[in-house]
Amino acid sequence: MANKLGARGLLPYAAVVAVLFATGFILVGVLFQEQPNTLLSNLSKKKSVKISMETADSNFTRMRGLMFREKVIPILFIFNSEGIYPIHSKFVPAEFDAIWLSPNGTAVDVIRRIPPNQTIIRPSASALYLLELPPEITDRLKIEEGDRLEWKNILDKK
Repeated sequence: MANKLGARGLLPYAAVVAVLFATGFILVGVLFQEQPNTLLSNLSKKKSVKISMETADSNFTRMRGLMFREKVIPILFIFNSEGIYPIHSKFVPAEFDAIWLSPNGTAVDVIRRIPPNQTIIRPSASALYLLELPPEITDRLKIEEGDRLEWKNILDKK
């Protein structure tokens, strides 16, 4: 016997699956969104802030960066070796700050309030790390070139 449900008969089942999937996706986003996972400190100014920061340590995560996001979030880029790492701000939702850091965490270049849609932003010095931050975090920590920064994962209890 042939199945008589057809496309119309499967529609209610497809709708239920879609609703369950969307609900799960939203719940995962709510549970893991904005939970502080990092203590970012400006050791030079003796200022710290707990933030939710992503790490970009693979080619894919470094390539994506802030692109196609709803808002600017803190991201720490970890490169494989020290070098000059230009960035762009195509498809970035709002202005952000870029802080290139030496292997010991010293800010070797700070470019503030980079607007969206810039083709190339080139640092003036070699770096091993790059912090992309919302401007209010840079303001709060008073980050300037020459400052020594430190970040610690506050979720691991090792």
